Amino acid sequence: MSLTTAELEKLKGILIRMAQNIKGILQVTEKLMSVSDVEQRKMFWREIENTAAILDRIRREFVNEVLVFIARRQPLGRELLASHVLISIAYDVYRISRYCREIARIDSMLAPSSGLSTVANLSEAFREAEKAVEAALNDLIEFSPKRVGIVNEVDNRVDEAYKNVLLEVTSSTTVSREVAVKAIIMRHIERIVDHAQYIEQYLSELT
Repeated sequence: MSLTTAELEKLKGILIRMAQNIKGILQVTEKLMSVSDVEQRKMFWREIENTAAILDRIRREFVNEVLVFIARRQPLGRELLASHVLISIAYDVYRISRYCREIARIDSMLAPSSGLSTVANLSEAFREAEKAVEAALNDLIEFSPKRVGIVNEVDNRVDEAYKNVLLEVTSSTTVSREVAVKAIIMRHIERIVDHAQYIEQYLSELT
């Protein structure tokens, strides 16, 4: 469906441009799980940190824009609901960037002797998260939760993978650094997928 006023359509456009940055930050974060060269990873850390900071600033400005729209227009019904959805989705987009930033920071703490590239099966799980986010962002562009099934399927697979890692941790009296790091990263991946689900849920409110 479309938003109901030209002003809301303009705000939606800003949000979509903001969301496009998420695809880039996810792609760079995934590289941390396959690249061992420290100098390359330093470049990735800076890019992720800078993009996350930019998205935080844009989110704050975007929320202010929506609040100004609400104060000026005093919308009711679907216009008010659409305003709420825009603010909520902006937060989910921002949170995805924050989890990428936390993953990058963990990788930087492992350097120079180690890194996420040494942890088994992380890339596969992260690519699943990317698939969920891409589906949610495509639905955001269309402002319709057409791909919610894809996101839910990914969520089930990632939840299962995260559960298996937790079982590995809790079933042993000692935990290796690799397993501990994997548990933390899998938690971040699981949360990224959750935020893709939240985007779908907010879009569903408007259907």
